[in-house]
Amino acid sequence: MERPIGYKSINGSESILLLLLALIVVCMVGCAPTGIQVIPVSNRYVLTLGPDDVVRVMRRAGFSDSQILEYGPSVRDGLAQAGAVQVKAGKKIEVVFAIRDNSVYITTRLRGNFIYNMDTGWVGGGG
Repeated sequence: MERPIGYKSINGSESILLLLLALIVVCMVGCAPTGIQVIPVSNRYVLTLGPDDVVRVMRRAGFSDSQILEYGPSVRDGLAQAGAVQVKAGKKIEVVFAIRDNSVYITTRLRGNFIYNMDTGWVGGGG
């Protein structure tokens, strides 16, 4: 005689526990921060950038429009108050913006180095 296929049903408290665990996992994945940090770094020079200048230097460094909207104010404030900022994605420094005289020096991990002069625009053929 063959035994019928059986299954073990879960009771109400087990199903609630499984639902809570699933919600925790979804929130950990979906609610996790992007991992991008803007960290002010002390520098001898400071400079307040206008909105257009912030957009120019961040675009050149490879930021998307939505990232510029999200992180641009922190970059601008960091440059105006500390004179330099590091932008980290996870544990890697992706970009460093630093002020010297009337220019923003930009060093990126993947796109190279650039200089943006507030009076004349890009130095060295950039733009």
